[in-house]
Parts: sequence; structure tokens; C-alpha cells
Amino acid sequence: MLHPHQPQPFPLRVRVAHGPRDLLRFPEGPDELGHVLLGLVEAKITEGRTPAPAVLAFSADSLRQYDVVPVLKAKAELHRFVSAVSGSDELACVALLGVPSVRMGRAREGTPAALAFVEWADGSWWSGMRILKGGKLSDDLPALVRSADEGWPRPGGLGGWWARGRREGLRLSMMDRQQQAGQDLVH
Repeated sequence: MLHPHQPQPFPLRVRVAHGPRDLLRFPEGPDELGHVLLGLVEAKITEGRTPAPAVLAFSADSLRQYDVVPVLKAKAELHRFVSAVSGSDELACVALLGVPSVRMGRAREGTPAALAFVEWADGSWWSGMRILKGGKLSDDLPALVRSADEGWPRPGGLGGWWARGRREGLRLSMMDRQQQAGQDLVH
């Protein structure tokens, strides 16, 4: 029997795009990078499209984008997946982007919001969230930007990925589908 805190493989097909990191497009500064990422989500919404949730993993010179829709459809734990992504030694930061349903204050129902949350290996983070009105951006609802550097508490339900990854020994292990025919595993 596997111990619940030991890495456990699960079969999952996740699309991953990998390429060089353009520092002009994706700068290293936390505030600059955070605003760029939130801007990407807002741009898709402005185009009339709801961006699919994604995880971006940045190293100094490369970028990986993980499509997390299969993780959500499989009802796998998204935060455990992101924690496993953060287990790569060369990463500078990991970001979660998308349009989740968020609850503000004591509200029972969630409201769609454009979200960009970035976390670094040292536990620092940057969060940008913009509530949508009727599924669209509204000038009367500006982005709510917070960061660890400003002394804000981390938003509930987000982050802590690096600490969890270290605590549970999580590391993402992938097999290229073309090289490993019949063995589509991510764990």
C-alpha cells in the first residue's frame, strides 16, 4: 500500500508547450511579470474568449506551459499537480492563470475572475485578480493586486506549492507520448 504522502503516479495526458523564455515579454521582476501574465488573461477575455486554465513554469531561460484542463477533468488535485511542477530544480517561478470562480468575503456563490498567481521558490508570491461582470472586463472593477513583498497574507487556496512539493517529495515526471507509445503517464 502506498503511503498518502509519498509520490503516487496517476495516468494523465497533459499537453505541454516548451520554449525559450523571452525576457522582454516575460521579465524577471515580480510585479512586471505578474502584470504581464494578468494582461494575457485579460486580453483573451477582451477578445471574447475564456482562457483555459494553465500553469506556466519559468526558468531563467525557458518557459513551459501545462494545459491543466485534463487535470481538472480527471478530478485530480490541481494544487498537488502544481506542487509537482514546482519540484523541478531549475525553476525560478510557477504561475497559475485562468478564470476561476472566486468567493469574495462571506459570499456563498463564486464570481468569475481573471486570475494570475505567481509563486517563487522562496515562498514569495504575486497575485492579480479582476472580477468579471457578465463574463466581461469592466472599468468599474479594476484589478486587485497583492504580493508578499507588500506584506499581504497569501490568498486562500493559492500557492504554498514549493513548500508542499518539498514536504511531500513531489516532482513531475513526464514521458513523451511519441517516444513512449502506450505509456501516457504524468506523476
